Amino acid sequence: MNYTDDLIKFAVVGCGHIGKRHASMIERNPEAELVALVDIANREDLGLDGLNAPLFKDLDALFESGLELDVVNICTANGLHVPHSLKALSNDKHVVVEKPLGLNTANCNEVISKAAAVSKHVFCVMQNRYSPPSLWMKDLVEKGAIGDIFIVQLNCYWNRDDRYYKKGGWKGTIEMDGGTLFTQFSHFVDMMYWLFGDITDIEAKFENFRHQNSTEFEDAGFVNFRFLNGGM
Repeated sequence: MNYTDDLIKFAVVGCGHIGKRHASMIERNPEAELVALVDIANREDLGLDGLNAPLFKDLDALFESGLELDVVNICTANGLHVPHSLKALSNDKHVVVEKPLGLNTANCNEVISKAAAVSKHVFCVMQNRYSPPSLWMKDLVEKGAIGDIFIVQLNCYWNRDDRYYKKGGWKGTIEMDGGTLFTQFSHFVDMMYWLFGDITDIEAKFENFRHQNSTEFEDAGFVNFRFLNGGM
């Protein structure tokens, strides 16, 4: 691969299913270059067919190499998003991070503050905002085509079984996964904020009905709240 100065140079951290999709999309973009991959596993175990960028064991090794790059894509376990994002920002790189940005508000604010301090961008992947139905709904709301909105009901029915929550993996753990609000449901929560604004007076109840043997957290629940604009 011939690297050129006018292309945006990316490194992808975490070469699992999602990381490979990031890498593939970067290589297909005529304005981007995939200059590095980062994963603790060996190349032959990762199935990196067609991805010829150099592979590093960790971010420290990548940055110590002196390789020129602009953006670091974080595609690791949820619980690693914050430390990996902070390390990339500390090395003056922009960050694209898979959802969730972090597993608590304090950690997320730490990333946001660090990005502001070093004048770098952090983009958390919430791709549902770009779907045609979402854009159509956003347009309707902004134009006031459906009038004043006072009540919003958001339902998400999304089951994951043992094929997803595999024994010995990070998915399903509190420390590295976080729970369904950080994974399956996060896109819907993001859409609600994007369309209708911030919320307050939050009350919630959660229960684990069907995943006691596969997750450390609840699989169902409901949340009541009020919007800052007065709706609920």
